[in-house]
Amino acid sequence: MRLSKLYSLFVVALLALLLSACSDDDDGTEYPFDREVMDMSVMLTCGPKAAEGDSCYRVRFQYPLSTDRLEEIYLWLGTDVVDDTSKSVSSSDLDKSDTVLKYSSKKAKSFDTIDVTSKVKKLLKKKTYDTLQVAVFCKYSKGDPGLVQRTFFYLNDTQAPSLVSIRDSVWTVGGWIEWTRPTDQRNFHAPSEISGPIAGYNVVITSDDKSEDLRKVKLGIEGDFADTVRHARIRLLHDSLVVDPTSRSSKEKNVLRLAILDGKGFDVENDSANLFRLTIRGLQSESRYTIGITSLDSAGNLSKEVSHVLSTTDSIAPLMPTSIVTIEDTLYPGTGLARLDSNNRLIIFWSRSVDPLLMDHGILADTTLVFPKGCIQSSCYDTVSSYEVLRYNPHTEVWDPMRFAGGSASHYIKDYDWEDGEMVVVDGGRYIADTVRWVSPGDTLILRIRSRDVSGYYSRALVDTIYVSPGALKQELECPEGFVAVSASDTNKFCMERFEHMNDSGEFVRNVFHSEAQAACEAISASGFKVGLCNERDWELVCLSGGVLSYGVVEDDTIPMSSFLFDNCSVGTEDSSSAVDVTKRNYRCTNPMGVHDLSGSLQEWVKGRSEDTLAVLKGGSYKTMNGLDIESQALCTNRGFPVYTRLGYTKDSVFLYREGTRVDTVYEPDTSRTLFKVLTKKDFKDSLQFFDVQDSSGNSLGVDYAPYSEYKNGGEEWLKSISNGLVYVPDHIERVFLTGEKVPYRKASMFYRSPSIGFRCCAYPE
Repeated sequence: MRLSKLYSLFVVALLALLLSACSDDDDGTEYPFDREVMDMSVMLTCGPKAAEGDSCYRVRFQYPLSTDRLEEIYLWLGTDVVDDTSKSVSSSDLDKSDTVLKYSSKKAKSFDTIDVTSKVKKLLKKKTYDTLQVAVFCKYSKGDPGLVQRTFFYLNDTQAPSLVSIRDSVWTVGGWIEWTRPTDQRNFHAPSEISGPIAGYNVVITSDDKSEDLRKVKLGIEGDFADTVRHARIRLLHDSLVVDPTSRSSKEKNVLRLAILDGKGFDVENDSANLFRLTIRGLQSESRYTIGITSLDSAGNLSKEVSHVLSTTDSIAPLMPTSIVTIEDTLYPGTGLARLDSNNRLIIFWSRSVDPLLMDHGILADTTLVFPKGCIQSSCYDTVSSYEVLRYNPHTEVWDPMRFAGGSASHYIKDYDWEDGEMVVVDGGRYIADTVRWVSPGDTLILRIRSRDVSGYYSRALVDTIYVSPGALKQELECPEGFVAVSASDTNKFCMERFEHMNDSGEFVRNVFHSEAQAACEAISASGFKVGLCNERDWELVCLSGGVLSYGVVEDDTIPMSSFLFDNCSVGTEDSSSAVDVTKRNYRCTNPMGVHDLSGSLQEWVKGRSEDTLAVLKGGSYKTMNGLDIESQALCTNRGFPVYTRLGYTKDSVFLYREGTRVDTVYEPDTSRTLFKVLTKKDFKDSLQFFDVQDSSGNSLGVDYAPYSEYKNGGEEWLKSISNGLVYVPDHIERVFLTGEKVPYRKASMFYRSPSIGFRCCAYPE
């Protein structure tokens, strides 16, 4: 029996040992998650009683989920007592805490804040900290505590500046790089403050050719900086930034190091003040250079290096001819006017560019390139790598890149030459062709074409002016200035303003009543024409261009129509400045007859098809129309009517019929029902004030009305608020019965105008 007892005790002890070996650390202590603080954060803001400019240190936290038997919350600064791995603390460590917060259930709040400003400042006087740990532990009167929770005060600038972004330009023996001053976040706790001073930049220029000597290249730097030091670098030495000299030996002559001193932060008010440009002259042609840039902030934090490759061009530019060739419109023989195809595209030809291999190549550049005898490819010249085709915008006075035109040499796979007065495809022909899209009849185009060789060297620009044929309609109608000849059908040809109507100052006339738009058109004197607002059907047919164009523009299958209308016609953009500034209008928003912006920018008043629909709006505008997507509002067939609603009323008898407890109000007698009561004018309790609506000249435009109570309470100021610039003259008061409905007011168009509505005039042959 005694041996059996001993054996049993041995088994129990062995099991206990095994269980102990399999338990967690800290002697198997469990750490309930609901007994530890949550959402700890640090704040550098001061309380309401702090003096202005004080620096403060506070810790915010959420109380544990379980506060039953919670007694105190302990806080330690630094890692001397509670290190960065401790899960719990001993009783002796509790006595060494920096702050103790007594918990009381009477506080009844979820979050609390502990101010440790004085204690942090004492620590900082004794020692410099980059980061300072804050440890928090909850003491309970009974049961296991939760884990120690931590957060940190970041006390020094440890944030590196943002990366430098580089742009470049090169030529035969030089180039420049441009970059913008990076931003720097000094305070870890304030991520939105990104204008810390940049101490400077370390720039390393390395030539792939180890025999090239960069020590003597000429440098120029532009920008708001302090100084530049060659053969130097900026680095952090102990607590200071210093400019150290670097090697200038012949062993490393293909490497040049620059220290560019800055000292200023990112200027958010003036972008140009953040721009730097480093120009390098005296490089080798057709050579490759690697430029690396790092920036340092005032605390010595270093950004990652940004590497950029600069490749200089060869020493001989490609050659271009001096003129562009087009196909003449046979309608105007001998004039040189260029012919458009049916989709308003212009085909242009020019003598193919070449890149000479020798300085004494002997190739002549004229209207075509002329090669001397024996000058063949591979021995005398090479092919070019790409072309750049630009179109001059006379409104903005800038060169616009031509969409679809230009590009790599593989785009120009066909050769052309003259044959019987026509330009035809010929193997080995001297010319190549490209297409300029969105050209209008009668346009004057100024085009600029450059070729570029494989090293990136551009030719001199070919700049030529092309006069486009006005087309067949021009021969039939000599339109007034500012108008173009258009056709609504084979028999209906007239003139329409190229843009919406403008005043003598070149501003679009908008925010006018339909009657004012009609008067402005009728005031235009044009011999042989009657000028007025465009008839609605005529406007629509011109927009449709024979029924092939749904939106009044030359449509492009490669671009979604909604995107095209938004980007080029200012439909639904809410951008009034682009819509009303002719210099910002896009030439792509044009129909084949040369009429601009039928689909967008401004809605247009037209003359309706009957007296009931005299004032009609056509086209879309820059305004977003409720319930209509961009395409729907820009359709040529879309027609709009300005609508005002008014309170519905009757002056006739009102019949009341009872059905159980419900009384039904009707305005016509119903003999099949039991009549409860008839209301006549003496029973009516509502009154309307009627107004004679006049324009600024005193001409009567019609009648409008409003509840008399509103007019009586609002007076003259209220009248101005509803008048939309017209004159509302009180006329008479009538007693009526208000039906409770709102009905469209037929005369609304007479009193309606908007900044998004303009008009264009049409001149019809008499």
